Amino acid sequence: MSQTHSPPSKRVKLESPRPRAFGVKTEAEDPQPLLETEEEEQEDEDRCSICLQTVVDRTVVPLCAHEFCFDCLLVWTGQSRRCPLCSQGIGAFVIHKIRSRYDYQKHYLNPLPTSPVASQPLPPRQTRAPRRRPRERVWGRREPTENDEADKLERSIARRRWIYEHDLYAKHVASNSYTRYRPYPTPAQFAASPDLISRTTMFLRRELQVWVNLDVEFLTTFVISIMKAIDIRSESAVKLLSEFLDLDAAYVEGGRHVNAEHFAHEVYTCV
Repeated sequence: MSQTHSPPSKRVKLESPRPRAFGVKTEAEDPQPLLETEEEEQEDEDRCSICLQTVVDRTVVPLCAHEFCFDCLLVWTGQSRRCPLCSQGIGAFVIHKIRSRYDYQKHYLNPLPTSPVASQPLPPRQTRAPRRRPRERVWGRREPTENDEADKLERSIARRRWIYEHDLYAKHVASNSYTRYRPYPTPAQFAASPDLISRTTMFLRRELQVWVNLDVEFLTTFVISIMKAIDIRSESAVKLLSEFLDLDAAYVEGGRHVNAEHFAHEVYTCV
């Protein structure tokens, strides 16, 4: 007596691949999105957070391990000793010319111009002035610190805001060996100079804080792109700037874009 066997239809159904939408590829079949994500992340890592360009001579802040261009970080440390990304103290030196884990150079930073002068030797005891009684600390009042960079920045912004309110323009300085003044570069010369771009970027990030509620990072990139294409003081450049800086004052035909013109002049003189 022969035995009949039914086909294993249920097993075939369980082992069949899961259905998927027509035209949709899985990550294993199409690794292109993963590759693009990795390339974008790698590209972001190779960009300097100060000049937003490809890192030149990768320089590391030892205390927080953030990386920047060597020239960009030198210009930054000439004004502040806090990391541009995390605001942590930079320390006495930075690391650059990195060839391997144990092959690099330390660059020791010069003291800031506002640093206190080294103490002089005391005069002889018989001519020493009497010591002053230390001032009593008032409860609830914070004693000022010498290296309070945040307060220094606020004072600088307040001073720049006062200059704009009183319509005070920077005076033209003639070219000579003492002032080291140089003629304003053309847009092509500006675009080809990382040093000019870095110095202007630092100036813009401070200067644009004069006006409240502005996207400083966006406008910094916007102004840099304008300077790479046209003269910052041209009529077309001033009109573009006025859309952000002169919103509170309606433009009168034949009149002036007061803030935009003043800002363009200050940028021109700083470069």
